[in-house]
Amino acid sequence: MPEPDVMQRLADALSASFARDFGGPAFPNPEGWQNKGARLRTFRRTVPVVELEMEGRTLSFIVTPTDPAEPAYRRSSRYDIVYFSEDVPDKEQSRIYARDRATIDRFAAWVKAWDQAGGGSV
Repeated sequence: MPEPDVMQRLADALSASFARDFGGPAFPNPEGWQNKGARLRTFRRTVPVVELEMEGRTLSFIVTPTDPAEPAYRRSSRYDIVYFSEDVPDKEQSRIYARDRATIDRFAAWVKAWDQAGGGSV
């Protein structure tokens, strides 16, 4: 498991890069999400989470160094991507993809491009 300072550097790099790209050609935002940035959150472990919000809905993305033993929605060459929502009960998280598919897929593509460009080097 990466050291906490590595996770903080990753959260900082994600937050800065995503703020730069959010709403522009690298990450269009036709749905009108608000970017709340990235921060560390603790679940089973402490991980960077990029948070979006719109009209009382949330959409968040965990981005961590790749770990084949952990499930992920998508993987870039170095990072695993998992999405979730605070406003959807845990047992119903599968509803999120139907609701927010375009943004989820756009974020996964953004992380892959960001990683490939070296933006994720921490």
